[in-house]
Amino acid sequence: MLSAALFAAKWGGKSVIRVPKMVPAPTQFITCAKGWRAELFAEGLKHPRMMAVAPNGDVFVVQTRLEIKELNQPHEVVVLSGRDRTGRPTRKTLWSNALFYPFGIQFAHGHLYVANTDSVVRWPYQPGQTTTTAKPEVMLTGIPSKGYRNHWTRNILFTPDEKQMFLTIGSEENLAEEGPRRAVIECYPVDSSGRLGKGERYASGLRNPIGLAIRPQTGELYANVAERDYKGDELVPDFFTRIQRGGFYGWPYCFLGGRHDPSMPRKPALERTAIMPDINFEAHATPIDCKFIPEGAVVALHGSQNRSTMTGYKVVLIPFKNGRPKGPIRDLAVGWLPSGSNREIYGRPAGLALLGDDILVADDWGGRIWRLRRN
Repeated sequence: MLSAALFAAKWGGKSVIRVPKMVPAPTQFITCAKGWRAELFAEGLKHPRMMAVAPNGDVFVVQTRLEIKELNQPHEVVVLSGRDRTGRPTRKTLWSNALFYPFGIQFAHGHLYVANTDSVVRWPYQPGQTTTTAKPEVMLTGIPSKGYRNHWTRNILFTPDEKQMFLTIGSEENLAEEGPRRAVIECYPVDSSGRLGKGERYASGLRNPIGLAIRPQTGELYANVAERDYKGDELVPDFFTRIQRGGFYGWPYCFLGGRHDPSMPRKPALERTAIMPDINFEAHATPIDCKFIPEGAVVALHGSQNRSTMTGYKVVLIPFKNGRPKGPIRDLAVGWLPSGSNREIYGRPAGLALLGDDILVADDWGGRIWRLRRN
């Protein structure tokens, strides 16, 4: 936890809005850690976000974005199928555009599930299927929709036995007291047909939980969380942490465990129970998706827009030791923020997917998907 002196020095620092500027990228600009290489997997996409790999290796991609000034925004799922001699997909087909700000996507119970900002829907899926004529079947409604900036994102994750489904719901505001279904992860029982039962609040105080992943070795749930803005360059750190059932993680009253936010009223009982995150990123790095590989947890950092010195814009690896995430965080793939730049970028990492032993990285601003492969 920050010492009192360091906290005082950092608290209330000047907040700087520094929106990145996309510039044309060279053919190959990604640099990987030793033992890895990056290959272009797909391009010409429109705001690719989260991905799900079908049993036969086809890649289902959510394309969506909320931009007030942009017309004809996609709200759809497309399928990348076929492979050329380099392993790149040869076909792109539309699965469905009957969606409303979709984000989370996963295969379970013989269906493809997608989380809209206000609902969860599904379609029957047969191996090799790349299009559908079926209307989406609504599995869950009444989810609080949209929210502050990009807090419209609703992610979903089924447990390996497909008997439970987790759902993320971000806050409605940057910093405010809100209702019981904001800044939470919910959990739903799933029956043998894939239908959802009555949900419960699984964890709270998570300003914007985005990426979800279950550690294969233990079955524990982990999440990425984007913390509050406008507290200066160094506060508040975004984080990656194990999610405990019934756990409270601070927002909006405190952060970094029980460190009180002076902008909010005191809640001593909650502050005493607030859980310290396992791994903190630099403030405003904006972690999106996370996945587990044998070496640890992989996290895509979308990059800052609320910091004088830009940070993030890369994919990192978090090692584990004695069953828990342990720093230092290692860079796995960098280059979306060119060396020496503090404004111009080549793209922003977002969703992740595992394709065999490889890692797919969706770049939503660049319209590309990269494939990280072991040498």
